[in-house]
Amino acid sequence: MNSKKIIGVFLILVCTIFSIEAQDITPDTKILYKEINQDSLYLHVFKPQLSKKPTAAIVFFFGGGWTGGNPEQFYQQSEYFASRGMLAIAAEYRVKNTHGTSPFECVEDAKSAIRWVREHAKELNIDPNKIVASGGSAGGHIAITTALINGFENPNENLAVSSVPNAVVAYNPVLDTTKKGYGYKKVEGRETEISPCHQVKRDMPPMLLFHGTKDKTVPFENAKRFTKLMNKAGNKCELVAVENVGHGFFNGDFFRKGSGNKYFNLTVYKTDVFLRKLGYLKKKPTLSENLKYVSCIGDSNTEATYPKFLQEKLGEKYQVKNFGKGGATLIGGTNHPYFKKDEYKNSLKYTPEIVLIMFGTNDANVKWCLDKTRKTDFVGTPQEEFKSEYIKLITSYKSKNEKAEIFILTPLPIYEHKKSRDPKIKQRIEHLNQWVIPIVREISQEENIKLIDVNTLMKKAYKYTVDGVHLNNKGYKILAKKIAKELK
Repeated sequence: MNSKKIIGVFLILVCTIFSIEAQDITPDTKILYKEINQDSLYLHVFKPQLSKKPTAAIVFFFGGGWTGGNPEQFYQQSEYFASRGMLAIAAEYRVKNTHGTSPFECVEDAKSAIRWVREHAKELNIDPNKIVASGGSAGGHIAITTALINGFENPNENLAVSSVPNAVVAYNPVLDTTKKGYGYKKVEGRETEISPCHQVKRDMPPMLLFHGTKDKTVPFENAKRFTKLMNKAGNKCELVAVENVGHGFFNGDFFRKGSGNKYFNLTVYKTDVFLRKLGYLKKKPTLSENLKYVSCIGDSNTEATYPKFLQEKLGEKYQVKNFGKGGATLIGGTNHPYFKKDEYKNSLKYTPEIVLIMFGTNDANVKWCLDKTRKTDFVGTPQEEFKSEYIKLITSYKSKNEKAEIFILTPLPIYEHKKSRDPKIKQRIEHLNQWVIPIVREISQEENIKLIDVNTLMKKAYKYTVDGVHLNNKGYKILAKKIAKELK
């Protein structure tokens, strides 16, 4: 390998490492807040910018059925609220798998965490009267119990300092620990002692709850009942019902890779508004409430950088995901038939509102479309197979989300080029123009699908091609700009 190639590989590695690190989220510090039975529990602290005045604080408790879990579940939320000017904490607490404990010890630890934060308000530079308890699922449950349940205090702590938070935000929390809810076998014989629905009383801190209407772990009915009981007792409790989602929907891309940030944005935005009304935050939220998911589907011209540049052009109201696969085809019997790839499966799981499909460059390759030994279950010509599979692909996205806006893109132009890796590039160009692009146009009309004719839009892109088939970064940036214009 010559020196230029070595340098090139090195730069790619550096860029890859930088990209991975850029997506990482880590706390500023970890502080020991409790030692019990030889177990050490820490607060994972995210600090706001330096402020002369004490700030509010929010303490997150992870979910996991009081059995497992990890504070990292709330790193993304913690990073956001620290950026908004609050001290944010993702707290550890004892769980069954690691410490052999029950839900009752989890409640005690949550109370210990709130008490420790209040007791150390001065050194943390926070207002002791602006502490929020928050969490998801079992973590949401123990956040609520810090406000609602009497007792379960650690006698070795300074009980003169209150463990009751000033507000609570809970994401699909456990609210009923009897047979009508979740976890009754874990508290058998003591089903109502730490059951929020059975412990409601007056003068509770204001609460904000988020719950999916299709939650099969913690019934949505529990959330409606708890909210009704709280308001009937004269408390302020708001329930945000999130339609057609199940348990754990609020996690973002950091904790649930590939899930996207739609519901992370929704819940964090509304939490931000709730905390602003309490006077804990200032100014407007810095993220968009309603995030649109965009899936980019295709071959190597999609797998390259155009989706990244499209994200830049579309802005914060969109989240663009790249599901391109180099060498992908719609016809079968090739190296990379798209329907058999993880990229296809993941693109469906993402449930996009906008789908951009660009295929045909590899289907036009003589190596595939004229190969009589190619193994495919389809009976018919390569042209008929391409059209049939294209329509099948469109139908799969419509079935996943009937409201999805689908765009099909003509393939980019192909040029004869001295660096071409295809010895039959001329025939490939002919196939592209003679049947691939006409079929894509047919599909657009017959299926009533919007067409973006990038082949025409990028007609003069020869100067940006690197091998006659692919573009350089400048070319993909121009492509993204043209596609963004069609979407807005």
